[in-house]
Amino acid sequence: MSRAVVERLSRIVDTRASRRGFLSRSALGATALAVAPAAYALRPTTAHAAICSCAGGASCDCSQGCCDGYTDFCCFLTGENLCPPGTIVAGWWKADGSGFCDIDKPAPRYYLDCNLPCDDGCGCGGSGVCPDTCTDALCECAGRHCDNRAIECTRFRYGQCNQHVPCVGAIACRIVTCVPPWEWDPTCTTETATDNSTGSHDRPCLHEGFTDIPPTSWYTEAVDWMVGRGITTGMTDDLFGPRYPTTRAQVAAFLWRYAGEPTPPSPATFVDVDTGQWYSDPIAWMAGTGITNGATATTFERDRHVTRAEAVTFLHRMAGAPIAISPSGFLDVPAGAFFADAVAWAKATGITSGATPDRFNPHTIVTRAEFAVFLARYDTWRGASAS
Repeated sequence: MSRAVVERLSRIVDTRASRRGFLSRSALGATALAVAPAAYALRPTTAHAAICSCAGGASCDCSQGCCDGYTDFCCFLTGENLCPPGTIVAGWWKADGSGFCDIDKPAPRYYLDCNLPCDDGCGCGGSGVCPDTCTDALCECAGRHCDNRAIECTRFRYGQCNQHVPCVGAIACRIVTCVPPWEWDPTCTTETATDNSTGSHDRPCLHEGFTDIPPTSWYTEAVDWMVGRGITTGMTDDLFGPRYPTTRAQVAAFLWRYAGEPTPPSPATFVDVDTGQWYSDPIAWMAGTGITNGATATTFERDRHVTRAEAVTFLHRMAGAPIAISPSGFLDVPAGAFFADAVAWAKATGITSGATPDRFNPHTIVTRAEFAVFLARYDTWRGASAS
């Protein structure tokens, strides 16, 4: 397919600004086809690193990065872990056992190739990759230094992504994520390729933000907002854990930080809340301001997971427990439930629209991504109501 088509695809970007500067723009298409050409069945060990071949004929030693057959990372070139404008994701592979994406269990790390477009009128036969003469590929060591891996040299395509683009050029650079590629880019299929030898490939720029947040998911902006406000630092330095359940201690910390980390009126009296811990002041503040009465009169149960009903109840109390004009209308929210007024208020203010149009799912555990969205919407409501 022509360079013009690929350039149109690359303009489908998310232009959000974020201090993290990570996964804030995307140059991806929007439709995947269930096609897996046999020509894309090569493995990275054979396609990328079978021989010593220094980029562009550079006079580097075979032990240096520019000669190992792999492509350098996009963040080293552009400062962002994204495909540069004018390129598209053409395929992916995973590395198991790297440790980079682990929270409480092993998780794979994913590598996505960002390929150059081909010039108009160029074909690629059945290979999926057009000749070098059909692209503007530089084919050189990144930063023109032998210790860096090559860029725009390797003519290779796994082919699980953007399959409606039959021809691409060399790999410009690659991105790394802990998010499954088919969630990161909807054009990617789940057809798996594995190269565990790449699990240690890394650069400092890959650790400048959360690597488990897709660029355009329904919760990305909310998590970015929380990071920007200092409300969260993640479950690790690199991982937010969007799918993990939110605990009562975590909610307390989120709300307390959102409120500006106020000094609690008095220490918490719950027997399961130790002093001097990261959750001590947040829980004491919640108890002292009436946001929580505890799980019982003497316990807070800080590690218990928070339900959707509890989440909106905490927000409702933090707002001063305003009275909703009308019931929520959700079939699973009884009028006499402790959370009925909170859910009605949350729906009226746009903090929630329900799990479905007629159900709220009050007893479902709220994920960290969901709570981020609830709190971001609360902030939007608060700002609008104050204006």
